[in-house]
Amino acid sequence: MSQPPDNSTACATRQSRVSIKSQADKTPSALRLILSSDFGEPHVWEFTGPRAVVLGRGGVSSVKLPDSDDFLSVSRHHAVIELSRDRATLRDLCSLNGTFINGHLVSRREEDRGPGFAVTGFGVPIKDGDIVTLAGLFNFRLGLVDETAYDLPAAISPVEINPNCPACGRAHHPIPLSKCADVLCADCRPNPLASLKLFKAGLTRRAKNLEPLKGLRITRTLGRGSTSVVFLAERKDTKIQLALKVMSPAISDNEWARKSFLREVAIGRALKHQNVTKLHDFGYYGGAYFYLMEYCSGGNSEEKRQAAGGRMEPEAALRIILPVLDGLHYLHNVKLAAAKVEEHISPESRGLVHRDLKPANIFLGGADGLRPKIADIGVGKLYNNSVTYGFTRTGSVAGSPATMPRQQVINFKRAGPEVDIWAAAASLYKLLTGDYPRDFPDKEDPWRVVLNVAPTPILKRRPNLPKNLAQAIDEALVDTPAIKHQNALSLKQALIQAARLDGLAVDSVS
Repeated sequence: MSQPPDNSTACATRQSRVSIKSQADKTPSALRLILSSDFGEPHVWEFTGPRAVVLGRGGVSSVKLPDSDDFLSVSRHHAVIELSRDRATLRDLCSLNGTFINGHLVSRREEDRGPGFAVTGFGVPIKDGDIVTLAGLFNFRLGLVDETAYDLPAAISPVEINPNCPACGRAHHPIPLSKCADVLCADCRPNPLASLKLFKAGLTRRAKNLEPLKGLRITRTLGRGSTSVVFLAERKDTKIQLALKVMSPAISDNEWARKSFLREVAIGRALKHQNVTKLHDFGYYGGAYFYLMEYCSGGNSEEKRQAAGGRMEPEAALRIILPVLDGLHYLHNVKLAAAKVEEHISPESRGLVHRDLKPANIFLGGADGLRPKIADIGVGKLYNNSVTYGFTRTGSVAGSPATMPRQQVINFKRAGPEVDIWAAAASLYKLLTGDYPRDFPDKEDPWRVVLNVAPTPILKRRPNLPKNLAQAIDEALVDTPAIKHQNALSLKQALIQAARLDGLAVDSVS
């Protein structure tokens, strides 16, 4: 099968021999959708919103593929593009063979569900130039034209847009068409430090979205992730220290990354517990997003372990993990529906599964820098009565295999609170021994290791550990056929009881 046209210009040059399947809808709209593909003979479909554009072999499909043997892998009603006046999203319609965008699976019908015009998953935002693939075989190139894209807000005219990049100072060629007065150049967009200069330019314009950054001094970089950078910031007047997390415009261009970042903000603002990091405020400017959260001066528990020579003493490790279990109990029972964390979630939904708990995500904060706090809840998932709601792409597994039980690999999408409890036990194991419960050889697939290798008994790593505590940890790490502790307080009480039998002082942290 031939590939889709390389670009819109190529489509235009062949317009005389192109079969136009549908003329543009007459409903007034600023957004126009153009679909193009080659199925033996090149085709183009055009629509304007608001409307739903159904793709498939069925008679009611807006984009109808031939009902022939070559196209039988495409469902009769395979996918739908929902076109509004200012945005477009793609949904799979319970197709058997799945819908893909730029090679990533959006969704497909679960094996135990029959066909039907029911939507699986949530709409995925799409943009100009994306490639939509049906059943892994048939490609469409998307064209999205905002017919008012060149109309700038009244407050900003072309001459008011900064002709130079606020980070490097070089002139834009051509001057960007933007609703924001300051825009980073292509070279500076991937650089989070350039985003700080972008924010500084916006603050001189008194941009409302940047109010939370007023009076801040950035002192140093705290850490870098795959999509963001965290800086240490200080209020000039009060000397209060905060952590500033910034996602650069180059990353925010990716709809998945941007939506994940904003979802993390929504969750963080809704959580209020002494053992969970607090998010203070957030904003954006010129395509760069940020939020301010509490700074944990004690670092994380992994750093604490390393500072202790690689292995922590049992009482010190328990002073970290027992409060973390309190934080997990809160997360697993918190009501978040009112926080609008997910678009399609029932009011009775409650509970958040972290799914990536590990020593590096357990920070030490508070006034003395000693209070354990759970951080980095970006891949957290809402659940209610074993039904989970979440943002993770179908078929993907996020998190760290070193602190992940078998159940999380087998059914990541529906992982419940027990996977966090297992991870808490694995984190305690790491703090006490310097190793994770399973070994991960360099040439082995880590997910296969999780599925096929049992955790190593902790006394084989550190023979001098108190016996009752060791037994409690080993029992908590059994994940075949099931995880023993189904709620955080159950593991907490088991650890406290074992520690007391061993003569350890845990009353102050119980």
